[in-house]
Amino acid sequence: MTWLLVEDDGDIRNVVAIMMTVWGEKPLAFPDGTSAWAWLDSVASGSYPGELPSLALMDIRMPGYTGDKLAARIRQTDSLKNIPIILMTAFSLTEAEINAMREQSGIDHLINKPLPDMDVFKSTIYRIRDERKLKNVPLSPVPGVAQPATLPVVAVALVAPSLVAPNVVAPISSSAVPPKKDS
Repeated sequence: MTWLLVEDDGDIRNVVAIMMTVWGEKPLAFPDGTSAWAWLDSVASGSYPGELPSLALMDIRMPGYTGDKLAARIRQTDSLKNIPIILMTAFSLTEAEINAMREQSGIDHLINKPLPDMDVFKSTIYRIRDERKLKNVPLSPVPGVAQPATLPVVAVALVAPSLVAPNVVAPISSSAVPPKKDS
């Protein structure tokens, strides 16, 4: 699978691209937000001839467009809108800032730099990928399996047996009160 990688630090970009290759993925790497934005233009216009990425891993702060701006654009691009998006940053962000990025840009996860151990890094990326796949699975009927018919809702009033005296029928409503006897 092809994975989008946008990172302005050449050393980090090269190491991550090599690791993606080792993991069996094909990196589509860009050195900054401007070149990634131009690539997104070609995807949106339908003129990009290559395989589209199934995941995006991007730095937040870099020249040109930032990772969160790229993420928002990806979420608006029909052919990419459902891919997992993971941002990386060397800056400390509060939970409120991270949550705002999730809401405004549609990111799935944030990884802090320096990057974690490569095994942890890999398992995190694949976990986020798998979680996103589950979110994108439409809830539809299973082919070949009969779906149960929708039944009308019926209200049933239950009376606890211990509250009813033997051989006495409790009235269901006030209109069912027995008439008075003449004395």
